[in-house]
Amino acid sequence: MSVFLFFTGTNGYMDITMSKFRAFSILSCTYAVSMAAAGFAVAKTRQSFSPAALLKKLSWPQRTALLYLAITWISAAASPYWPETVLGASRYEGAFSISLYVLCFLLVAAYGEADRVLLWVLVAAVTLESLLCIVQLTGYNPFGLYPTGYSYFDAGKSYSGEYLGTVGNTDLLAAFYCLAVPILTYSMAYMNGAKRLILLAPLALSAYVLIRMSVMAGLVGIGAGLLLALPMTFKKKRARLICAGVMTVLLLAALLTVYIVDPPAGMLHEVHNILHGDLDSSFGSGRIHIWKETAAKAVTRPLLGFGPDTMISGGLEPFRRYNAELGIMLVARIDTAHNEYLNIWYHQGILALGAYIWLLVLLARRWTASAPVDGTTLALGAGIIGYCAQAFFGLSMCITAPFFWTALGLLARRSEPAKGKEG
Repeated sequence: MSVFLFFTGTNGYMDITMSKFRAFSILSCTYAVSMAAAGFAVAKTRQSFSPAALLKKLSWPQRTALLYLAITWISAAASPYWPETVLGASRYEGAFSISLYVLCFLLVAAYGEADRVLLWVLVAAVTLESLLCIVQLTGYNPFGLYPTGYSYFDAGKSYSGEYLGTVGNTDLLAAFYCLAVPILTYSMAYMNGAKRLILLAPLALSAYVLIRMSVMAGLVGIGAGLLLALPMTFKKKRARLICAGVMTVLLLAALLTVYIVDPPAGMLHEVHNILHGDLDSSFGSGRIHIWKETAAKAVTRPLLGFGPDTMISGGLEPFRRYNAELGIMLVARIDTAHNEYLNIWYHQGILALGAYIWLLVLLARRWTASAPVDGTTLALGAGIIGYCAQAFFGLSMCITAPFFWTALGLLARRSEPAKGKEG
């Protein structure tokens, strides 16, 4: 939330993916090696180290994460694109990056503490990030992140994609907000006095940026994180069930309304058509087309997939969209599923996807048991729900995934049950 979030390299958005990957690799490797060295030093002093004993001490979420990592490496080795699967063919999310995600999760789950210091760092990070975005949304180019002469408003005209802040791609920036905003919101709910007012600043600033970006996946993710965590604010089980029931009825009523009423355009119009069985490939900014292509190819190697980050080499039918403003047909090669769960299935196979989902299920069980009596656990879970919801429409990259895996580790640590009570 500090060095990595704000580091962009020397070439701004032109080389931000490589710059972020290098920073992520250096910081994560330094962390993992330092912790390993300290651990071995302590174990040597105590003369009690053994791999079997270490494995026995791991929690079930940690073991499941290791299983996910093991399957990922098997998928990478068995891939027809080996050794590209180590670093990745297009987005630097090969087996190496995934290994660092899991290693950081394991270490944070073992030693991390979700304390007030981390919360205030998050407050500062979201505030500064949002202020930079707001300045860019006025047309200015601080720090020269856009190429000379360009600004945010040249997106889709002079260059493809939209970029803001120190994250870059607005879809990825929205994913970061989906994790951070619910955490800040529920943290504010458990504070008193001036401290609560301080948290209003990053929330207000981030809300403005989200509305201006208008990334639907981000708005859906934040809404899911805030609403689905709401029942956990009640300590009594009966109250939680009533709250969940009311929310379910309201959701069904909203879906029924969209089913009956057809808005003239936009996301709700697309949802209306989908509810009526019309899966037009252009819906979701082409995501329906991408999902169809990805799923059709994934079933040809269902167990272990094609290897991490190799979709660019898979020969999927490109997505085509006519840009009326430029008067040209835009053609984009598919290198990610724009759905993290489908992306795992395609790249690492159904076995890895099963391990990944089981990890989330295990942590969800812990969260529902601990959140009603612990505000920090509630806030972490809300942020993770937000991220997981936007992941149905988003993409995983080493630019934002480290924040998610760190939050998973903090939740695993904070909600750890008494020894012998987990299964």
